[in-house]
Amino acid sequence: MAIRPTNKLAAVLGAVCVFATACGGSAVSDSPGASGGGSGLTEGCPDNGTTGLTDTTIKIGLSQPLSGPYVSVGGQLYGMQAYFAYVNAQGGVQGPDGKKRKVELIYKDDAYTATKAKANVEQLLGDDKVFALLGQFGTAGNLAARPVIAQQCVPSLFATTGAPELSNPKYPWAMTGSINYAVEGRILGQYVRDNLPDATVAVLEQDDDLGRAYRQGFDQAIEGSAVKVVDTRTFEAGEPDVKNQITTLAATKADVFLDIASGLTGLQALNHVHASEWKPEIVQVGQLPVTLLRQLQSGAGDGLVIGATGPDYADPEVAKADKEYQLFLEWFGKVPGTAKVDPTSASLGWFQGRLLDWTIQHAATMDRGGVMTSARSLDYTGPSFSLPGIRLRTTPEDPQLIEGMQLNRFDAARGRLVPFGDVIDIDGQVEYQPVS
Repeated sequence: MAIRPTNKLAAVLGAVCVFATACGGSAVSDSPGASGGGSGLTEGCPDNGTTGLTDTTIKIGLSQPLSGPYVSVGGQLYGMQAYFAYVNAQGGVQGPDGKKRKVELIYKDDAYTATKAKANVEQLLGDDKVFALLGQFGTAGNLAARPVIAQQCVPSLFATTGAPELSNPKYPWAMTGSINYAVEGRILGQYVRDNLPDATVAVLEQDDDLGRAYRQGFDQAIEGSAVKVVDTRTFEAGEPDVKNQITTLAATKADVFLDIASGLTGLQALNHVHASEWKPEIVQVGQLPVTLLRQLQSGAGDGLVIGATGPDYADPEVAKADKEYQLFLEWFGKVPGTAKVDPTSASLGWFQGRLLDWTIQHAATMDRGGVMTSARSLDYTGPSFSLPGIRLRTTPEDPQLIEGMQLNRFDAARGRLVPFGDVIDIDGQVEYQPVS
C-alpha cells in the first residue's frame, strides 16, 4: 500500500507557459451564493452587469504573484499588457453592441498567497470596479476568491490553473484556461498502461489539490490493469529538499517514476533520480516548461515523458515559423520591463487576452451575463498557441477549455522536447469530479 506522510500544501512553480501551467493549492470551503442556483445564470445577481464598462473602455482585473518566491510567473502579466496594447492600438475590443472599448488592465500582487489573492479580488471588484477577471493565478487563490466572484456575478475567465474544482457546475462564474490536471493525469496513466502494461510505479506527489487531481486521473487510467503503484511520497510547501523522498522511492526499484512536482522542486527531484542508481522511465506532469528542464544537471531527465498543449517556442525555428508568436514578440518587446522576462512564460498572457477578445466579440449582450455565457459556449478557432488537433471548446456542461495534449520526450543534450505519437484530445469525455 502507498504510504502518504502527513505533509501539507506544496507550492507550484516555475515559469508558466501555455503548455505547462502550474498552480496548486488546498481546497477552500465555500458556498455557491446566488449565482450558483436558479434556472438563469444572472438570477439573483446584484446589478445589471455593466460595472467596469463605459462606451469607450472596459476594466479587466488580474491578481498573480509579482513578488516572493514565485515571481517568475509574473511574465503572464507582460503578455497581457502586450496583447491589450496591440488591440487598443486598433481601437479596442469589439463588443456585440458595435462599440470598440479600450482595455484598462488593473493588476495586483498576491505573492501566491490565497488570503492576499482574495483580498485583491475584493479590491478589484469593490474599489477598482473591474468588469471581469482574467487569468487569475493559482488554485488556492481562485478558490479563496470564488465566493466573492459568485456573489457579485463577475466573470473570472481562463484562470491559470487546471484544477478540476474550477469546473464545478455549482459555480458558473469561474472557469480555467489550462488543461485540467485530472485530464492530463489520465492521459499520462493511459500512456503507462498502453506502453508498460506490467509496470510498477513510484510517485512523488505534491500534497495539495494539484497533486491529488493528477493522481486521481492517473489512477483512473490504470484501474483494472496490471500497472501497480508501489509507493507514494509527498512533500510540503517550503520543504528545502526532497532527497529523502527520492531515496525512499529509489529503493523500490520501480519501473516508472511519476513526478507530480513543479518548478524547482520538480527539477530537484529529477536531479536526485539522476544521481542515484535508479533508472526508471520518468513520467513528468506538465509543470516544467522546457526553459526549466534545460536547467537540469547534465544528463538528468533525459528521455522523460511530458505532455504539452502547445509548440516548443523555446526552439528558435519553431518560434520563427509561427506568425502569431512573432506578432506576440513584436508587441511584447514594446512593453517596458520585459528585457529579463521569459517570452514563453509571457505568451500565456497574450493568449488569455486573445480568448477574452474572442469571448466578448461572440457575446450576445455586452454585460457580465452575456460575456460569461459566451465563455461557457466557446468554440475558439482564432489564432492560438495550441497544437493542431486540440479543440478549444466549452459548453455549460463541460466548461473545461483544454482537454488534449501531445506527449514528448525530453532530449537533454539538445534541450528540446521531441514529440511522439498523435495529439491526444479527449474533449467532452471527462466529467467534473471532486478531487478526493
